[in-house]
Amino acid sequence: MNNENQKPVIFLAFANEQEQRLHYLRKLPDESRNLRRSLEQAQEKGLCRLEVRTNATLDDCLEVLRKYRNRIAVFHFGGHADCYRFLFEGEAGKRAEIDAKGFAALLGEQTGLQLVFLNACATQEQVHGLQEVGVPVVIATSCDILDEVATEFAVQFYKGLASGVVS
Repeated sequence: MNNENQKPVIFLAFANEQEQRLHYLRKLPDESRNLRRSLEQAQEKGLCRLEVRTNATLDDCLEVLRKYRNRIAVFHFGGHADCYRFLFEGEAGKRAEIDAKGFAALLGEQTGLQLVFLNACATQEQVHGLQEVGVPVVIATSCDILDEVATEFAVQFYKGLASGVVS
């Protein structure tokens, strides 16, 4: 196994509301673009491998989790969620509701996972379930959060992570 196959993976998944676009997150594409730019610098320095999925479906996430089994160090979800579910994108623009406990169990199978960042509204209730499956650090929100605020917080956090300020 070469060094490239041993680098920790940062997995960013973004899912937006496409069905009726009533709850479309206008800043989510900016979040995706800016996080990718910040973390590409860390990848270029050989510190990690970056995987980004926009318009993410559950199948997209499962594919990445299988491909990089036990190498995923950070999982970031940007989109809609709440205490009990994630809203991924589904077929033909429909949304797919994914049970948070079931998804936490999948993430818990990743032995290298150090951080889950849930950049979505009111995900605090998911923290306990993620910690129960072995995720040491979880960033979540306790209430609804403005799209602009969520984006800016994530961008600043990952800029700090990529530059070594956050460790």
